[in-house]
Amino acid sequence: MPDTDMLDRLIRTPARTDDDVVDLVTALVERPITRQCWVLFLDERAVPVSFVMPISDLPWRPDEHVEDFAALVGDVLVQVGAAEVVLVWERPGESRLFPVDWEWVDACACAFEEHHVRLRAQVAVHTGGVAIVSLDDVEPVDDGPLPLAS
Repeated sequence: MPDTDMLDRLIRTPARTDDDVVDLVTALVERPITRQCWVLFLDERAVPVSFVMPISDLPWRPDEHVEDFAALVGDVLVQVGAAEVVLVWERPGESRLFPVDWEWVDACACAFEEHHVRLRAQVAVHTGGVAIVSLDDVEPVDDGPLPLAS
């Protein structure tokens, strides 16, 4: 059960730093239950908008519909008056992301940029905790899991 007092405080507090984003995500998605993506919207002051969009039916691998996903998020961003988004990748099980997860991170970063959607951060929620995902820190390995940014 989420700590509602903490959640109430966090939804009124700007998420300006990576630690603020991790705290917000931790309060919203306590533990990973299913493989899905959450889209969090932040206003121009980085305060969370009271609209969260869970997406549980994304295909296993990114495909041509990543552009549709980015366009949808861009439309919702305008409708809710947000300025930027946080993508949260919920992954039960492993405490690392697999190459397919990194494909999603990369594909969304590119598609969101093309659709002029400001991506504040991408965050992974897994059994090992919550962490900001940074493509700059990834070194390709064989088909095993890849480390998260610390």
